[in-house]
Amino acid sequence: MEVYGILGRDRIELYETMGSEFACVTRLERVHFHKRSKYQDVLVAENKLHGKILILDNVFNVSDLMEAYYHEPMAHIPMALTNRDNIEALIIGGGDFGVAYHLLKHKNLKKVTMCELDQTVVDVCREHFPWAKVCENDNRFDLHVGDGFKYLDSLDEESLDIIIIDSTDPFDKAGILISEEFYQKLKRVIKNNGVIIQLISDFHVYGECYSYVLPRVEKHFEGVKVIAIPVAFYVTGYTGMLLFSKDKNMLKAERIPQGFVSGIPDAKTLTESNIRAFLDLPPMLKEKIEKCFKK
Repeated sequence: MEVYGILGRDRIELYETMGSEFACVTRLERVHFHKRSKYQDVLVAENKLHGKILILDNVFNVSDLMEAYYHEPMAHIPMALTNRDNIEALIIGGGDFGVAYHLLKHKNLKKVTMCELDQTVVDVCREHFPWAKVCENDNRFDLHVGDGFKYLDSLDEESLDIIIIDSTDPFDKAGILISEEFYQKLKRVIKNNGVIIQLISDFHVYGECYSYVLPRVEKHFEGVKVIAIPVAFYVTGYTGMLLFSKDKNMLKAERIPQGFVSGIPDAKTLTESNIRAFLDLPPMLKEKIEKCFKK
């Protein structure tokens, strides 16, 4: 864990690297919690700009200030594309409760299960982030602490409308979540008109990841789309996610109803126009990603 004082100044700093060519430093005013769990180093610290920050294995995950930049698109885009009553959703990962919190804003959500591997992350986020309590006070929310990869085997075939994979970067410790077997499991439990969204990574520093993830997803899903989410305070400013479905028509921007965002209580980063714009990559990224598709 690279948390240390720089140049003898009386302060603690998080030095976060991304690849070998890029890094950033975040000042930590106070450490609220720091422990090595069974799976990772877990740190909750305070910053004057961010409020509380969750840091896992030296990587900035979420803070009071920026959580909506990441969680809102990940939750609301699949809800907008699915757009029907009695939606049942599964979150694999997501132990900070942020994605679940935003999903639960939708009255047409019937149930969401959050399957988080690390009990320590769950316990810490319960204590330090207020949206966790909102989730656990909602009877539509169900928490399962365990391995999401294995949990899929317990589900009925074609039982889910939405699956959200909110893991650590999947090319690293969560590599099993970009495996051939994982996508086969997802295909079994998602409905034909269901939508899956998965965190992948930065486009430039770790862009090679797309070259082996996309061909695997394409083997099992007719519709596959890469989207770019601008996330304030993440090291490179953008994070890449995959949208995929058995039905390619489910990923069309025109499926998003007019007035969808205005119906979301307290939306902070989404508008009626930008929620559709996420589904269209900028030319620079589109050229880079098109080289990774097999089709």
